[in-house]
Amino acid sequence: MRIISFNLKGKMAHFRRFYSNSSALTYSIPPRTTISGIITGLLGWERDSYYELFSLQRSHIAVAPLVPIKKCVHKLNLLKVESINELNGSSGYHTQTATEYIFPFELRNGWISYQVWFSHQDSDIMRQLEDLLARYTRDAPVYGTRGISMALGPAYNLGWIEYGGIIEGEKSTGNGSTVLVHSALPQKNIVNIAIKEMSSTAYRLVREEIPLEFDKNRRITGNGLGNMVFDLNGNAIPAVIGRYIRLSNDTNITWME
Repeated sequence: MRIISFNLKGKMAHFRRFYSNSSALTYSIPPRTTISGIITGLLGWERDSYYELFSLQRSHIAVAPLVPIKKCVHKLNLLKVESINELNGSSGYHTQTATEYIFPFELRNGWISYQVWFSHQDSDIMRQLEDLLARYTRDAPVYGTRGISMALGPAYNLGWIEYGGIIEGEKSTGNGSTVLVHSALPQKNIVNIAIKEMSSTAYRLVREEIPLEFDKNRRITGNGLGNMVFDLNGNAIPAVIGRYIRLSNDTNITWME
C-alpha cells in the first residue's frame, strides 16, 4: 500500500466542533473531514464536490499530534457583514464570541505540528497530490497548490505543509500483542492500553468524538462519527489493537474510522 506522509504546521489552529454555537470550541486534532478538505483544496477541487470520493471506503487518513499542545479561549469581536461597504464595521452589529484556539505548549518558540498519512484507491489522486507536495525541499520550503492556501482551520490561521514522502505500508493484526501506535487510535479498535508501559513518560490521553465523513449533502453519515484516542503531548501510545498499518520505517498507524 502506497501512503503519502506530510506535516501540517502553524502557530495556532481552530477546528470547530460541529455542535458548537454561542461558544466556538475546537477539536484537539484536525478531523478527518478537515484533512480531506485541505487535500482537495490543494488539488483545486470545488467545495462540496468530493465527499463521496473521500468516503471511508475509498480513502484512508491517519493523523498524530507531534508536539505538546494547549488550548486557550479568546473573545472575538465578530461583525455582521451583508455588503462590501460594511467590512469596516459600520453596520453597528458586533458579537463577542468566545473562541477556543490550539497553541503550542511553548508558545514563544514552538509550532503546532500534526503528521498526516493519506492513501486513496484512485492512483491518479495519489499522483496529483504527490506532484504538488514533492515541490517542497529544505532549500525551498514551499508546496504546490491548485486552489487554496493551507490554513489550520479558519483562513486567518495560516500554516504550511512539510512533505514527508511516499512510504509503503501493510495491514497487520494485533494478535493480542502490545504495539506502539504513533497515530490517533479509534476507540472501537482498542483492546487494551498498556498503562504500565507509560509510567516513564508524561501522557495526557484524551478521547474526542470526531467527524469522519459527509454524504453528498454535507450531512454526517451513519458511520461518520468516531471516538479517537490520542496524547496531547504527542507521544506514541502502547496498546493492544485489533488491526493497524505497519509502515516500512517501523512506524505503526491506525486509520481514522
